[in-house]
Amino acid sequence: MPGLKLTATALLSLFPLQVFAGPSVLRSRESDFDVIPPGYTLAGTPPSDSVIDIRIALKAADNAGLQSRLYEVSTPGSASYGQYLTKDQIKSYAAPSSDSITAVTSWLLSQNISATSTGPSGEYLSFSIPVSEANNLLNAEYTNFTYSSPSSSSQVTHTWGLYTSAYSIPSDLAEHITLVYPSIAFAPPVNRNGRTILYPKAAAPARRTASAKFATRANNAPASCETLVPPSCLQSLYGIPSTPATQPSNVLGVASLQSNWALETDLEAFLTEYRQDIPSDTTFILVSVENGTNPQEEGDASYEASLDVQYTVGVATDVPTDFISVGNIDTDFFTSLTDLAEYLITADDPPQVVTTSYGVAEGFLTASEAGQVCNSFMQATSRGISLMFSSGGCTAGTTNLTLFTAFPAACPYVTAVGSVTGISPEVASNFSGGGFSDYFSRPSYQDTVVSSYFSSIGSANEGLYNTSGRAVPDIAAQGENIPIITNGRQVLELGTSASSPIFASVISLVNDRLVAEGKPVLGFLNPFIYSNPQAFFDIVDGSNPGLVPGPGTVGWSATEGWDPATGFGTPNFNAIVAAAGL
Repeated sequence: MPGLKLTATALLSLFPLQVFAGPSVLRSRESDFDVIPPGYTLAGTPPSDSVIDIRIALKAADNAGLQSRLYEVSTPGSASYGQYLTKDQIKSYAAPSSDSITAVTSWLLSQNISATSTGPSGEYLSFSIPVSEANNLLNAEYTNFTYSSPSSSSQVTHTWGLYTSAYSIPSDLAEHITLVYPSIAFAPPVNRNGRTILYPKAAAPARRTASAKFATRANNAPASCETLVPPSCLQSLYGIPSTPATQPSNVLGVASLQSNWALETDLEAFLTEYRQDIPSDTTFILVSVENGTNPQEEGDASYEASLDVQYTVGVATDVPTDFISVGNIDTDFFTSLTDLAEYLITADDPPQVVTTSYGVAEGFLTASEAGQVCNSFMQATSRGISLMFSSGGCTAGTTNLTLFTAFPAACPYVTAVGSVTGISPEVASNFSGGGFSDYFSRPSYQDTVVSSYFSSIGSANEGLYNTSGRAVPDIAAQGENIPIITNGRQVLELGTSASSPIFASVISLVNDRLVAEGKPVLGFLNPFIYSNPQAFFDIVDGSNPGLVPGPGTVGWSATEGWDPATGFGTPNFNAIVAAAGL
């Protein structure tokens, strides 16, 4: 399984930069990708006096205990349901032990390095040192890399950071240190223009008859919704109300990473065109995280950010919307995600729902880096925050045709949102990301439905996926023919990056009613979703055959009940409201 490979001291002969006084452990990159992933090019050794900012992540005191508490407060019927944790309660689980802090701090001081405790629970020791000293400290060989998207027609090259193929730490610290960052992870920068690749239309699928156990189609919608899906179509399909929300404390957050910006003038034009019942000056509030910005210069809007704000403000009527701008275009993906998580964990009044439309193939990060991010999101959801991530636009890939998932969608503490298209009936989009994680084991809330799914597919894709991995997606929503306005131009968008804000808007409107009744918000959604399949329109047609098809690689088909193309299906607003006890 991909991840970090721990080997004995003998392997250090491969990296003879330093000889430790005692035994040591080597951590090296082992991935479905090559040691240097697609798109990256070696760009030479940095000057020895170049400064590198390093974070050492320390093992949390009790992640298993926090997971247990999260499931208790998030599972309908539990005596603790809705009793979300405070920041101090979360810290009691997530903070490192005093033994870990002392052991690692003592080692750094012995190397004349003074580190600062950082992170929402003090889980990092951070410091800045010259690259030459970092190489000596970690028995590493940091190298500059550039990145150019292999799928980009423009082949724009970015200067993109320092990485090393391996590093070492003293063996007596291995139980205290979960990772060193940056080191062996290669996460590409996010494309500022979002997901604009046009995929070929799937062949019309054969229609199947499903049992009466599930609702198998969304509500009626105008025929025009087959080719254009503005907010009015979503209201028709899913029963989303157009009546204004009433609770100002109920906030919907839109995460924007790596300088994806949204123009208020574009939102105004969008509302004028597609939501004339909403005042056209309705807008969002900028929340800056780690110096994130949102300049209002013509031409600066990205497709992604425009899509996200227009299908939250324009769908969740009168729900206050925060535009959470994290870092800048040079902030790497791991740091963007951990910065977002830290804001949600530490903010006095974080939004109750957050949608994020960014991700990478799971194999770009190591298991330790992905786990570090995922555990941070577990802390955030423990506060009662619903985190939605698009499930990605890839199903099959890599040279050995392994079926993989996108990250962070594969994290078991977030809700992964896939894509559907059409109205008579809705069918799975052929690009909608789904499958089974190589990094995260299947959570208990998925056991019954995933086991049932495996029984139904027999030997399909046998050997190409991890049968014990977290399954993706959890649910789905419309993701094709989505009109937006960006930089004053009308554009049709597609992708699960459209589906995530749409579903987030539905949940925010349900939360508005819960708050009005004095009840807790839905919080971490997955136990609720898997306990209430009747709250979703089941999708039984279509498939996601993968972007790199090959022999034996057929992707995943939508079928009755949960499936790795559309999860449990699309939202039925009134049924979700009923399942929430309203």
